[in-house]
Amino acid sequence: SFLTPTDQFFLRSHLEIPTIRPDQYRLQIGGSVERPYSLGLGELERMSKTSFPATFECSGSAVGGGMISTAEWSGGELWNLLERARPKPGAVEVVMEGYDAGLDELVPVPVQYARSSPLSTLKTIPGLLVLAMNGEALRPEHGYPVRALLPGLYGAQNVKWLARMTVVNRPYQGFYQTQRYVGLRQTPQGVRMEEILRQRVKSQIARVSPRPEAGKGAYRVTGAAWSGGRSIVKLEVSLDGGRQWRKAELSPAKNEYSWVLWSLDFTAAPGNYEVVARATDSAGQVQPLERDPSILTGYVNNWCDRKSFTVPA
Repeated sequence: SFLTPTDQFFLRSHLEIPTIRPDQYRLQIGGSVERPYSLGLGELERMSKTSFPATFECSGSAVGGGMISTAEWSGGELWNLLERARPKPGAVEVVMEGYDAGLDELVPVPVQYARSSPLSTLKTIPGLLVLAMNGEALRPEHGYPVRALLPGLYGAQNVKWLARMTVVNRPYQGFYQTQRYVGLRQTPQGVRMEEILRQRVKSQIARVSPRPEAGKGAYRVTGAAWSGGRSIVKLEVSLDGGRQWRKAELSPAKNEYSWVLWSLDFTAAPGNYEVVARATDSAGQVQPLERDPSILTGYVNNWCDRKSFTVPA
């Protein structure tokens, strides 16, 4: 289905799920602002709500991996709360901290989960302080009582169990900003660090299924495609490993922040096949066929998905 059932939505947490009493919850908004303030859960629940579907992917999800899901999210508009605090001139980022804290993998001292996003990015996307997911209150594993939704950005930016938003006037250098979710690329000048922020164009093959009602050798290949904040305008499928391409049929897009489902019906003679899917977005970005060897980290794995199948004689 278009929406991922909540109990099948992917989970990635570095630290233990915190226990938060709703009557004690406060969201702090401060830093380089003129009017710092805080909100309780009741105040957030009384805000006017916006609802829409959005897809996000873990930036470490493999090609063909399962760390990608889509849900219907509901909550108050995040930028309105930041505007109310009045960021000062020179402010560049917003650091979002969760209530989750503890020992991360291979780290000897306790850390708190936090990631920053550019203030300019938050101003241009319909970010939410999410209270509900797929029509029900957030579950503890998905960030109850409040999580950030930054549509179009990788999952690491969508901080769960949100405790505070701090406006800063210099780039944030926290553990999860500089030691995790960091891209490294080999260049002639040496290794260069790259920002991991906006989801890149990507598609995935769900399955190749026979269609016996359509005759011998009739098949359908289905999947999904997405690109952070950009529409998918074309999905191509190759049955011969990437030499020849056919255009697949795209489902109607809900918005530019959620995936589209796609399918292609075809007839094939007996033999072995390698199916490849390739998406193009509205900015003209096309999935690469192969992994870029200059990338030194296992993040933003958006080269083309491939699946092999055999048509029996």
